[in-house]
Amino acid sequence: MIPHSRPDISGKEIRAVVTALGKRHLSQGSEVQKLEAKLSRMYNGAEAVVVSSGTAALYLSLLALGIKAGHKVIIPSYTCNSLYAAVNLSGATAICADSGENSVNIDVSTIDPLIDEKTAALIVPHMFGFLANIGSIKKTGIPLIEDCAQAIGGHYPDGTLTGTKGDIAILSFYATKLVPAGEGGACITKHSKTAEIIRSLRDCDKQRPRAKAFNFKMTDISATLAVAKLSSLQANIRQRSSIAEKFDQALGNNSFRLKSSNPQCVCFRYLASRQKNLQSILQKSLKAGISCNKPTWQALHHSIGGHCPNAEMLERTLLSVPLYPGLTRREIRRICRVLPELLAE
Repeated sequence: MIPHSRPDISGKEIRAVVTALGKRHLSQGSEVQKLEAKLSRMYNGAEAVVVSSGTAALYLSLLALGIKAGHKVIIPSYTCNSLYAAVNLSGATAICADSGENSVNIDVSTIDPLIDEKTAALIVPHMFGFLANIGSIKKTGIPLIEDCAQAIGGHYPDGTLTGTKGDIAILSFYATKLVPAGEGGACITKHSKTAEIIRSLRDCDKQRPRAKAFNFKMTDISATLAVAKLSSLQANIRQRSSIAEKFDQALGNNSFRLKSSNPQCVCFRYLASRQKNLQSILQKSLKAGISCNKPTWQALHHSIGGHCPNAEMLERTLLSVPLYPGLTRREIRRICRVLPELLAE
């Protein structure tokens, strides 16, 4: 069975982790500091605070922006449940905005009608590496958390790096992400006071009692792997694009694939759209030895309210095909052979 996701760990990366283990320091330490320094350089001197997960990064970002009970935070309906979990933890109310037409991302036209005096923040993810229209969304004037969990290393059409246009950007180093370190996350911000708040919240050091603080530290072992993976990030992105091109060639002129017009975005997932028989296609892919998935299983507005017809269309029609650098040539050939048959149903 070809799994939907599978991290690829090189011998060099394994040796780096073994070396870190040999230092006998397993918790947050010098390797986390190295990761923060590497991220700061990547983001042109912005502050980088490494934490235990992408969800923790979202939650601490909300707290750093002063989000609390009585506030509203607008999030897309078609997204990972982590966004809702983070807002819920903060005590604020999550409000679902719809995706744009023919887009996997939240759209400013669906945000504007939801804004009122209680709206205190927006969380905008770049879903599956497709870039949201951050420029238009920033014009709302609402504090913005840019979720780059699936788009680290991508660039906007103007050449600037994803994660540089919001008040805070968050990253994820979960096992299936572009920088897979098992677990981990980071907050990136140009505002030193914001970074200071996040640092103080991630560590519930008993020597410095505070009203609110947590144990959201990343381990040095995971940080070592993240540092190594960051070094190969652009190669990872190129490999994904190369494999996606092979899938495109196998599909020929069929317009099943959802594709970005921006060549500098990250091809995190290979998405195909089918107006019918999606469940049947998923079952047939398993029988063919290929684990295709729905990219997001249920739009959030079903649970927390809102009218999001575009999100409903996406959850009914989108299929995610295995796409990652660890795919072997044999696996790629099998997907190329089976994919046209699956999507022709």
